Amino acid sequence: MQEKHFALGNKAFGDASDSLTTVKYRSHLDALKAVESSLRDAGGISLLFGSDGAGKTTILRKFAMHLSAETEVVLLDGRELDPQQFLAKILQQLGSQPGSVSAEQMLREIRGLVIEQSRSWQAPVLIVDNVERMKPSTLGFLNTLAGIEVDARFAMRFILAGTRPLQNLVNSEGLSNISQRDPGSFQMEPLSAKETTLYLHARLKAAGSEGADTIFPFDVCDRLREQSGGWPGMLNLFALEAIKRSSGFPLSVVDTYGANEKTRQASATNLPVLELQENISRQPPRLVVSKNGKVISEFVFNGNKVLLGRSDFVDVMVEDDFVSKVHAVFLLYTDALVLLDLNSSNGTTVNSVKVKKTILKSDDIISLGKHRLKVENAPVVGDDLEELLKSPDTLQMKNLIDLRRQRAKRRMKSVI
Repeated sequence: MQEKHFALGNKAFGDASDSLTTVKYRSHLDALKAVESSLRDAGGISLLFGSDGAGKTTILRKFAMHLSAETEVVLLDGRELDPQQFLAKILQQLGSQPGSVSAEQMLREIRGLVIEQSRSWQAPVLIVDNVERMKPSTLGFLNTLAGIEVDARFAMRFILAGTRPLQNLVNSEGLSNISQRDPGSFQMEPLSAKETTLYLHARLKAAGSEGADTIFPFDVCDRLREQSGGWPGMLNLFALEAIKRSSGFPLSVVDTYGANEKTRQASATNLPVLELQENISRQPPRLVVSKNGKVISEFVFNGNKVLLGRSDFVDVMVEDDFVSKVHAVFLLYTDALVLLDLNSSNGTTVNSVKVKKTILKSDDIISLGKHRLKVENAPVVGDDLEELLKSPDTLQMKNLIDLRRQRAKRRMKSVI
């Protein structure tokens, strides 16, 4: 099952995942509008910048495909290109084979091609990503291209993208032709919390998942946004790493922590309320499953996360029409066994009370249609956690955070 999870993760967030789908969000759409507007202006130059992983490259590729129906488009990664490579790539994408000629000869050929193109159709568009990483000598040729005119108008339009504001670069002495064309500028913004959730779920759905919201619950999406800063490329990276750490779906916030982060999380000032299950001498928890009063199966916990539902995907399968395909999840910690309902159709009942999330104790009865699940060998709940059980729909996050702080203070006092 773990290999199946990795395969889904790679398909949704791996290197080739961008070909699956493009998830449009506010800054993405605003960037497209800004670039299109700048190209329509007389100057015909657009500057686009944002952090690594901001989605610039995806936007540039999509825009290049859109423009190719109207005019010739050249799309380049300018990183470390020398003049010879830069001009040769332009000629190749304009349909000409440069051969073994000098940079000046290639520049003359490009000039002729773009002037002819501009007179007969629309001015071609040169899109350069990572423009701030181009070699100074190559930037000089870029500036020369920006100065080509025909019939009192510019013969080429440009989209220049980078990871930092490009205005200082453009205003430098060596790029005067670009600066004089008064380029428009747009800065990419990260995804909001809501956009992050929609982005992650959309990519999982495009990869073939039918239950994206149960694989990445909302708290996991929020944590991934915190790690990535809301930048799509970084979201892909952290989401894939979390899936690799996970022992199964759905993911928990614990899966998003790397080894170093887990060490920091366990410090006295940021001690989790519930600690991960460790190898200790007590018997592991188990579920005794019965139907109409007859025991039909037992399940012994051998991991920190156990999925309950009606599909083949889950760890504990309960074949009952009342039960959703992915119904609930058990999270095992050293001092608690937690049950979370995963927005199931009919809900989850524990000891005749419908719950969304609760801490389970030994002899608790989970009711699911005609089936009953009896909890045995649950971790002993401490006095402070016991108090949380008395609050409505237990395990309220605010109370848990307060409890974490109280415990941390007590540990620090004991050390002092």
